Amino acid sequence: MEERRKIVEMNQIQHGYPIYQLEESMGELVAEGSYGSVKDLLVFVEAPSRVDADYGIQLNRYAGHLNVSPVSLANRLAKKISSQVSPYIESAFDQGPFLNFKLDMARFGESVTSEILEKKDSYGKEQIARGKRVVIDMSSPNIAKRMNYGHLRSTIIGDALANIYKFQGYEVVRDNHIGDWGTQFGKLITAIKMWGNEEELLASVDPIGILQDLYVKFHEVAKEQSEKIRDGMKIQVKEKGLSSIPALKKAVEDVSQEIITRKKITKAELNMETIIEDALDRVVVPEIEDEGRRWFSKLENGDSEAKRLWKICIDLSMKEFNRMYQSLGVDFELTLGESFYENMLNGVVAEVKKSKVGKVSDGALIVDIQDKSLGVAIIQKRDGASVYMTRDLATASYREKELKADKVVYVVGEDQKQYFQQLFEILKRLGHKIGEKSEHVYFGMVRLPEGKMSTRAGRTILLKDVIDEGLKKVGEVIDERSPELARDKVKRDKTIKQIAIGALKWNDLSQDPKRSIEFHWEKALNLEGYSSPYVQYTAVRAGSIIEAAKKDGIDLSFKNNLSSEVYSHSSERALIRKLAEFPKAITTAQVGNNPSQVAIYIYELAKRFNTFYKDLQVLKGNSDDVRDSRLRLVVATRQVISNGLGVLGIEVPEKM
Repeated sequence: MEERRKIVEMNQIQHGYPIYQLEESMGELVAEGSYGSVKDLLVFVEAPSRVDADYGIQLNRYAGHLNVSPVSLANRLAKKISSQVSPYIESAFDQGPFLNFKLDMARFGESVTSEILEKKDSYGKEQIARGKRVVIDMSSPNIAKRMNYGHLRSTIIGDALANIYKFQGYEVVRDNHIGDWGTQFGKLITAIKMWGNEEELLASVDPIGILQDLYVKFHEVAKEQSEKIRDGMKIQVKEKGLSSIPALKKAVEDVSQEIITRKKITKAELNMETIIEDALDRVVVPEIEDEGRRWFSKLENGDSEAKRLWKICIDLSMKEFNRMYQSLGVDFELTLGESFYENMLNGVVAEVKKSKVGKVSDGALIVDIQDKSLGVAIIQKRDGASVYMTRDLATASYREKELKADKVVYVVGEDQKQYFQQLFEILKRLGHKIGEKSEHVYFGMVRLPEGKMSTRAGRTILLKDVIDEGLKKVGEVIDERSPELARDKVKRDKTIKQIAIGALKWNDLSQDPKRSIEFHWEKALNLEGYSSPYVQYTAVRAGSIIEAAKKDGIDLSFKNNLSSEVYSHSSERALIRKLAEFPKAITTAQVGNNPSQVAIYIYELAKRFNTFYKDLQVLKGNSDDVRDSRLRLVVATRQVISNGLGVLGIEVPEKM
């Protein structure tokens, strides 16, 4: 219901497309049917089921608001409908609370196709948000880590949303917020110093692989050291008692009190074995972790050696990232790492301290948001170090003040839901309006059959491998099925990339982003059914008909008006209705931040076109008028599929 409300609000200033003209007319009619009690009512026309009509209106959702019976309202409106209400309406009838009507499809079809033929790439675009700027926070890989399949989701969902927002009139800034700062760099520098070889690293064809292996090794050693320390402490506690390790004793007391408070139990009910394990988590710090923290502290303080190694990691990583983006056809208006905001962090800390929002607790600066069930957010550690929240507050402030963003959309995994709720709430409490205008578009995690992907565990599906496998698979299909295309290496390679990357993007964008994905090669590179290649092939088929028409010398300027005898077949009518609905699909996708609405739409459009193609002759129609009317549908369909796929970042090949 919330999405429907937003769509209503947005569509109140949209009147250009035939589908909106029709809905506007019906809104005026429904309002009149309420005896003038409501004005400027916007209604949604929908395809009725099991009824011989083009569109219908379910009046229950309006009748209650209008204080009239839906059945009597439907009956009254059916009698009032005529061409004077809308030039597109031919007849109407009521059925219970439903008002159904048939269109003068010759007139409606000509209007729809004329809009598409005239606007071409701009069909579906609006000026709803003209003059407004939206920042899309997307992709955001971490330096020194290979891009895995999980990064694909943020990258292509963010890119599709950017295209959708552009269609609505926004000025879009795709911001690749690179993870190039934090304690992990202290760990990485430590690993390079202990086990790395700089010459080998700089000469390698896979430098990120080397850096990632070093990072994994750091955590393996840290785990070994941690287990050794834990075992030693347990033995000491057993032999000498808890008091022999004051830090552990204090941690046990803290954990015990927290559990007593949270669970409202007595001290006697505590499970001391579990408490000691939790307390050990707090006090056990492997030597290598300490060394990592020291190096990050050096980096924060501008140490030349730390900065040098950090810069090497960034340069090598960005080269690899940019190769992946080029393969995916994704560009950014802005690429700024977390380090860019480093000199703004003191300002953030000062702002929080000055406000009544933050407070010092156990030496750390925090914001208590428990009144919103959002826990406690740390802004600055007790040792003065920054955290992700510090940097994200600085980033949000920069986007608000310097980039003049009217809205920020964060495309980040679902495991960060509470974090972004905290971020937005803190921004609001600090008086930053951008907190009210920020949205977290989360996506489900990517899992392998053996479990969640993990860099530390060395269990990932690399994006590069997915792309390479896709190119190989599509190449084999083309070589087998299209020998003529395979002989032209330039066209072959271009087509392979268009199909493979299209299939990869579709696998993700064709479903609600909130859904988690269990990765399977076969599904990711599916070339049939509900897939990008199916839709691409439909556009190619339409293109072939257009080329055949040109060879026959048929004029495709479509300057003459159509007669009233066209568009009478059910498959023509169904195709026209779907073509008309493209602007609504874009609006729905933007309001819900859900690119799958576009994918679903163009798949349905492709299915209706293929039914039309199967049912009717195009170039051999009964008359020139019928032929031209059907050619208009062919040209319009190819254009709308191209527009829709383009929104998803998918290209249409010349041949398949």
